[in-house]
Amino acid sequence: MIKKIRPSELDKNYIKFHKYPVKPVSTSLSDVVVMKPWGYEYLMFKNPETEIWNLSIKYQRSTSMHCHPNKKTALVVLSGRALFSTLNESWELLPHDAMVIDSGTFHSTQSLSKEGLVLLEFETPPMKHDLLRLEDKYGRARTGYEEGTYEMIKNSKHTRFLRIKNSQTKNICNNKICIMEAKNKDGILNYPQKNRTLAVILSGIVKSKNEEPIYAPPHVLALEELQEAGHFFHDVSLMLIR
Repeated sequence: MIKKIRPSELDKNYIKFHKYPVKPVSTSLSDVVVMKPWGYEYLMFKNPETEIWNLSIKYQRSTSMHCHPNKKTALVVLSGRALFSTLNESWELLPHDAMVIDSGTFHSTQSLSKEGLVLLEFETPPMKHDLLRLEDKYGRARTGYEEGTYEMIKNSKHTRFLRIKNSQTKNICNNKICIMEAKNKDGILNYPQKNRTLAVILSGIVKSKNEEPIYAPPHVLALEELQEAGHFFHDVSLMLIR
């Protein structure tokens, strides 16, 4: 399942009447793990258009009910089961399910698996401070992003794709993941197991044969959709997950 979520009138009203911290994060996040009351997260990839964060959420714990007023996000489950909720609805997510979330949409993710939940969060544009917490089980409502809670680690402990454009395939939670540039369709036509692969746009834009924009960061789609006739790639980079 790949589902797009847009803000409701309730979302818009909450943003209108609730102020939120706007102080940018001053610490470099490239080589740390950010400890959270629900688990931890770390920066896995960054370019000028998109950041990718790897989140590990403990059993029955959840992120706050929050939104990003000025950036779009996408979530892709790698392992475990999740309960994804907005102010109005909830969905149970399984591995390779994805939610593409418009800016200004409140949402929360809970782990339903005893072994925990691992998911990827794609943020466009990279603005970690763009965060409004409406409700939080751990007393963080109306607070900004955590600073001063970073645990320094060695890069070898967690898989990262920093400072690269094309990568070797890496195994994360039994998923084969790589990053690649796609100047045109030829680069992805022969990718193995296309019918079981998700593609996430990290930069650039894909246009129709009429030069109309159809895919941009952080869009999530099945890889075979990118192979339809008439698509033009403009400085596109992708994360492929199978």
